[in-house]
Amino acid sequence: MLAVLHMAQYFPAVFVGAALPYLFRKEGLALNLFWLLAIPGYTRFFKFLLALLVDRYSFSRLGRRKSWIIPCTIIGVLSYLSLSFFPPDVQWIYVIVAILTFKSLVMAAQDIAVDAYAAESMTDEERPLGTSLINCLAGIAGAIGFAAVAIVEAFNWATAMVVASLLLIMAALPAVVRDEPPPPRAALIKKKDLDFSALKSMRWSLFRRDSWYILPFMFFFGFGGSLGPTMIPAFWADQSLTTTQYAVLSASAAIAGGVLAIFTVPWLANRIGLRKNAMIGLIVVPIQAAMYIIFSLMEDLPAMPTILLSYILIAWAVAHYGHSVSISRFRWVSKAQAGTDYAVQSSVWNLGVVSAATMSGFIATWTGAESGNWTGFFVISASVIVCAGLFYILVFDKIEKSVVEREREEMAESI
Repeated sequence: MLAVLHMAQYFPAVFVGAALPYLFRKEGLALNLFWLLAIPGYTRFFKFLLALLVDRYSFSRLGRRKSWIIPCTIIGVLSYLSLSFFPPDVQWIYVIVAILTFKSLVMAAQDIAVDAYAAESMTDEERPLGTSLINCLAGIAGAIGFAAVAIVEAFNWATAMVVASLLLIMAALPAVVRDEPPPPRAALIKKKDLDFSALKSMRWSLFRRDSWYILPFMFFFGFGGSLGPTMIPAFWADQSLTTTQYAVLSASAAIAGGVLAIFTVPWLANRIGLRKNAMIGLIVVPIQAAMYIIFSLMEDLPAMPTILLSYILIAWAVAHYGHSVSISRFRWVSKAQAGTDYAVQSSVWNLGVVSAATMSGFIATWTGAESGNWTGFFVISASVIVCAGLFYILVFDKIEKSVVEREREEMAESI
């Protein structure tokens, strides 16, 4: 159910995030104007403020987390349906960005509730497999979202948005009909602590010893993970891929990163640990950058099966880094206020994501991508990812030690 909930978040979001940059580039949008498409992401930086509301207010009849999941899903569906009236032409870019900004703010609250639900529900033993399952179905959702890009070419933009909205409803339905379990004991005790104000709650999340390591890493993790991928749709548009080819390629990468990784990430995490598991993905990041550089230098691209195979294998290997971080994030969250704690992480991560998305077009233009030279851009993007990954590897033990000490303190307070 938790994994399907994450599917509900990914279905239309991936479709819109994949389709709009590609389609706008096809319509002639300059790379240095791609920052406009990053604007909706800035709303997700304020998740830490929304989390104070999500953690504290709910309707008992609906459930602590479903009180937010249900209305946010309805508003999200209506927002996506409204996009069907505005085709992805450059003349409509400001209207589309405005709708996406509103949608992003509302769905951020749903995101907080879903992540808190997952953090509260999984035990330490369940977390590697549970997180991998979540990532697996999110990967399937991403693949469907990418594949739905082909609907635009086969039918039209309006039809594609209606389909995306229906998928959002279908994916959220299991969580809506299922009874929500009671919140963990630590959360109930914290809620009864009348002296634990919203401001104190936020300070507690921001200035704990483990946060000194976690929050800086989350920014660089988001920045590195967004810098290159933000420009991938424009890159493939410049390589003259058809909309259907781009959809197939992107969907295959999503399946590799989400579905194939579920068979190896939990197994390796239990045997060699998360840190070494992350190293597998980081080693392949330069190879991934080299693949894009080679494709950009070719006069004619290789046959589609060759591109597809290399894309799948590399995406699968690189996913070991991202999945390891995802597992760690659920591990690092305080059970006493999971919504607020995870949202603080997400806010800082999203700040890194939108910062990279804002800068990527300018960096691509500066390095010569507008004239077809993508080498410098992919060298820079790969370097940022590797540096962020090295930070994770070097401070991993310090974070784990701090988290264990914090959990002992929380349990001592609840006795």
